[in-house]
Amino acid sequence: MPLATGVATGLGSTDGASKSERTRLMARICCALAAVASLVVVSVASAQTPQQPRPYAQSYPEWAAGWWTWALSQPVDTNPVLDTTGEQCAVGQDDRVWFLAGTFSSDRVTRDCTVPAGTALLFPVINEFYCALSSDPEEQQTEEYARSQVADVREGASDLSVTVDGRPAPRLTYEESEVFAVVLPADNVFGLPEGTLLDPCVDAGYYALVRPLSVGEHTIGIEGTFGDFSV
Repeated sequence: MPLATGVATGLGSTDGASKSERTRLMARICCALAAVASLVVVSVASAQTPQQPRPYAQSYPEWAAGWWTWALSQPVDTNPVLDTTGEQCAVGQDDRVWFLAGTFSSDRVTRDCTVPAGTALLFPVINEFYCALSSDPEEQQTEEYARSQVADVREGASDLSVTVDGRPAPRLTYEESEVFAVVLPADNVFGLPEGTLLDPCVDAGYYALVRPLSVGEHTIGIEGTFGDFSV
């Protein structure tokens, strides 16, 4: 499925540059599905809806932390966020709820993804995260500071919508993630050394949870605006 993403990493160089350079990590992901995409899914059960506080036994703050951990923990070669065809959509997925990926650029892509029976789909429409590195100033390695860096998404995001086969999906859920940490793999999306710890990390954004769909092809549409970025 085509998902367009704007990214502002704020990273220092990873090839021996001085630690005095900017080393904080910040990325904004804005997911869009403006072109036709297909999800081939098989369903034998219903699922809970986003209105419930703990869909599939996890809160939205937990799901959001899980989404970013999933997106950042995959190496470049198999990272679903970098995949432009859907070939990698099954990488790192759980059997209850699958995450749908955006991209780390403004380009739109079309992905085809085959989803197992009874699987719900969770994805951000507009979200933003901040992670600190151990070399950051101490005052920037706090939960309070991290949350201040993503506070703009709640009021800044607008014109948000999700459709499934042309029909409005269940309402979107705004969340602020629990605090989480990520250990980057080798060949990670930011080009940092293997084992680099991002901690603390937080996310804020609007998410959708689509319950298992019936057998066949389905098109999921995602739209939204955040600052200068519009999808």
